[in-house]
Amino acid sequence: LYKDLNTATTAITFKPVSIKEYGFLNDYLILFEKEIHQYPPIFFKKRQVRAVFLVTHLFSHKRPAQGAYSSEARVMIFDVSRFSKNKALTRHSIHHELFHMMAFQTPNYILDDPRWSQLNSSAFVYGKQIDWTAVNPVNPQAPNQLGFVTDYAMSSVEEDKAEVFACLKQETHHNLITRWATKDGIMRQKIQAIKDFVSSDFPEMNAGKNFHD
Repeated sequence: LYKDLNTATTAITFKPVSIKEYGFLNDYLILFEKEIHQYPPIFFKKRQVRAVFLVTHLFSHKRPAQGAYSSEARVMIFDVSRFSKNKALTRHSIHHELFHMMAFQTPNYILDDPRWSQLNSSAFVYGKQIDWTAVNPVNPQAPNQLGFVTDYAMSSVEEDKAEVFACLKQETHHNLITRWATKDGIMRQKIQAIKDFVSSDFPEMNAGKNFHD
C-alpha cells in the first residue's frame, strides 16, 4: 500500500508508521473515526476516495504537512504524530483536508476564487501579510486582519476557505468564530459562503450534522 502511494503522489513524501509509533497510530484512529462520522458514508463514496493513508514525517512540496490530498490518486494522507499532543489541532487538520478534497471534487470549481478575495480589505494580499505587530480592531484575540479565523488562512484563498470550514466542524472553534463574526462583517460573509457551498454542492451532507449551529 505504501509503495502504491509513493508512485501516485510524487510531490508527497512520508515515512511508514513504525512499531514504536503504534501508540500514536491507535490514538489517531480513535479520534479520526469520531471525526469522519460527522459525514454520511455516501459522502466518501461519491467523492471516490480510494484510500486513506496514515503515516509519519509527512511533507508536501518539501513543506511539513499534517495532511494532504492527491486528486490524481484519489487518496488522503494524514500524519499521525505531528500534532499528537494537540487533539483540537488534529481534529481541525482532518476537516481542513476534507475541505480541500471536496473543493477538488466539485465540477467547475474555481481555484483562487476572485469573488472570495474581494471579500477582504482592499489593502490585503494573500501571502504578503507582514505587519504582525498590528492588532485586530474589533476582536483583539483574533488574527490581526479582519475576516480571518487563523493566521494560516492568510496564506491563500484555498487555505482561507479550508480554515473556515475546519473551524465550523468543531463546536468550540465554531462558537469562537461565530462570536468574532458578530463584530466582523467580512468573517460573517465568509462563514455564510462556506455554508452555502456545502449546502449547494454537497447536499448529501444534510443527512448528517453539517455544523454546530
